[in-house]
Amino acid sequence: MLRKITFCLMSWSFSVMLYGQVKDSIASTFLVAHYDYTCRTSDNKGENHIVNYGLTLQVAQDMACTMGQKRHEGEIDRSEQLLYVPTTWQNYPEGNITSVETIPPYHYLTTEKMVEIKWTLLTERDTICGLPCQKATGTYGGREWMAWFTEKLPTRFGPWRLGGLPGLIVRAMSADSIHRFECSKVENVKEAITYTVPESSIKSARAKFVKLRNRIFGNPNYVSNPSYYIKPTEIESMAVIEGLVVLGGTPIEMKPAKFQPLDF
Repeated sequence: MLRKITFCLMSWSFSVMLYGQVKDSIASTFLVAHYDYTCRTSDNKGENHIVNYGLTLQVAQDMACTMGQKRHEGEIDRSEQLLYVPTTWQNYPEGNITSVETIPPYHYLTTEKMVEIKWTLLTERDTICGLPCQKATGTYGGREWMAWFTEKLPTRFGPWRLGGLPGLIVRAMSADSIHRFECSKVENVKEAITYTVPESSIKSARAKFVKLRNRIFGNPNYVSNPSYYIKPTEIESMAVIEGLVVLGGTPIEMKPAKFQPLDF
């Protein structure tokens, strides 16, 4: 049984535990791109459902960082927390991709070598955010992707873990149309990129983490009972704060949609 507690401090102040201590900035941007991410899935009744949230891509000369848009704006947003939006640094440390992701109640820190995506450039063109774009196709994380990039913004990075094209990726869609990143705005701004990791993060090989995440969230029991995998001793420490179930400072989505992994 969940225990109820009185929460009198600043609303959602516990959630700062998600991000730990901010370390020194590791780079400075020359542009910042904002994306609408959407995922086509189903709810716990099997009906069609769309999961969506904003993402922000900070782009420096030699690295990039993708995070939830609200987090980038300094806001504490319930939806981003409940959807466990990851933070990903491309080419940091050099030649690697580093991510912080959540499987309640734990945060995981993964680092792997950057994989060179073998893109095929196509002749198809489009205009996105007022920028001329070219289409390309490639495979990453076990999925086939269609991407549109613009050489007007010369960088090899894109949202999430996508990149390797001769220009900013402003749209990316999985071939099965489940996942979509659509750029909504690009700003030429200079701001610090910071490396922020919860102190209690568990270090894990990327492949091992992905297998664990997909096994837990992809289990049929997850949609009807999202805490099915949590140990009984941990369940006893759950609390209800302002109507939200919290475990170890991490809010838990009690009515999740069917999990659709970005990578396998």
